[in-house]
Amino acid sequence: MKYNGNINLASTAIFLFAMTVAAFPVGAEGAPRPVDFYVDAALSGYPSLESMQQRIEMKRNDAVRAGALDDPRLWFGLSNVPVGSWSLREEEMTGKEIGLSQMFPYPGKRDRAVRIADREREQAEFELAEMRNMLRADVKMAYAELSSVRAQAELVRRSRVILEQVVDVSREMFAVGKGRQPDVLRGQIEYQKMREMLLVLENRERLLSIRLNTLAALPPGEPVPALDDLAEFPLSLDARGLREIYTAERPARLAVQARIGKGEIGIRQAESGRSPDFEVSASYMQREASPGGMNRPDMVSAMVSMTLPVWGKGKIEPGIRAVTAEREMAIRDRETLDIEAANAIEGGLSSLENFAAVAKLYRTTLIPQAEQAVRSNIEAYRVGKIDFPMLMDSLMSELGFRREHAGRVGEMHMTKARLEAAVGRELP
Repeated sequence: MKYNGNINLASTAIFLFAMTVAAFPVGAEGAPRPVDFYVDAALSGYPSLESMQQRIEMKRNDAVRAGALDDPRLWFGLSNVPVGSWSLREEEMTGKEIGLSQMFPYPGKRDRAVRIADREREQAEFELAEMRNMLRADVKMAYAELSSVRAQAELVRRSRVILEQVVDVSREMFAVGKGRQPDVLRGQIEYQKMREMLLVLENRERLLSIRLNTLAALPPGEPVPALDDLAEFPLSLDARGLREIYTAERPARLAVQARIGKGEIGIRQAESGRSPDFEVSASYMQREASPGGMNRPDMVSAMVSMTLPVWGKGKIEPGIRAVTAEREMAIRDRETLDIEAANAIEGGLSSLENFAAVAKLYRTTLIPQAEQAVRSNIEAYRVGKIDFPMLMDSLMSELGFRREHAGRVGEMHMTKARLEAAVGRELP
């Protein structure tokens, strides 16, 4: 009777193990904190975003400065003073002079300078948008992985509690001569393997919590409350549509486009170095009365001067080649980005389809079959048709399938976040 009682106790504990694994609640207690909370915190508080915002303001003011004329020049002087007497009245052309001059660039140069500065501002704005895009994706990936790791850890934690009861029962059975020592050892080994598994998951959870808080500009050591449970989602994405979104909306690509536009304007600006700039000046000279007391009329002078762009080979042409090379570099960067984005889109979709198919396989086939196998093996073990190791194998298989399912669902959400980073916006 004692033997049957222990067998029933063991079967009951194993049955509780299977049922607990099948129906455990994922996540911690309390209302879950959604991913949008961390995304909003990151986009509003991450320091580098504010730094880039200041850079945009700098470029905006650079555009204003680029359209302004150089400061005029004012001068005072004495003209035609004889060195013998140093008299201001002796000579007719001696006088005190005040003058003003202003430099005027060749028509079109100021406008192009403003447009170049505007392109730099646009580039900075798109780079800020790209930083926000990548930060949002990083937060979503950290959130998804942390939620998945927590689900797996909770699964292992609850399974381990029940498995401990199974090990205790097998130990009691062995103590009264109704069980086998290999069964006890097998149970203890599986129990310790779960402990090692849990330690790894808990360490990963701590690291991901620190990363999530850091990305969200929160104190790194702040506890992360319960997160939303992750679920499978239908695939409504295709490569062509994602490539179109990338071409039209990816901030990194738009930033490179602004660089290309800046380079094209810069080439025309460099070519305009062959055109002269002009300086307009005017002066007023006041003359003293003659030694005989006769008043002398004051004089006014005006002058236009211009630069002579004669150093074409040594100055202008190298400048043209430099900005042309800068534009070509931007074009190559755009082509590289297009290739990388196409690879990310195609690879991401392929991975997403794979993860979705595997997750569905676990959910609809492997886990139900593993549950059925556990129930069948419990009955078989109760009547002595199978041994303890075979039963443990079925229990561990079910636990492994559930962990793999949680991991694949997490990979689905992480891959979707990578796709959002590749195309430049959130996806439905």
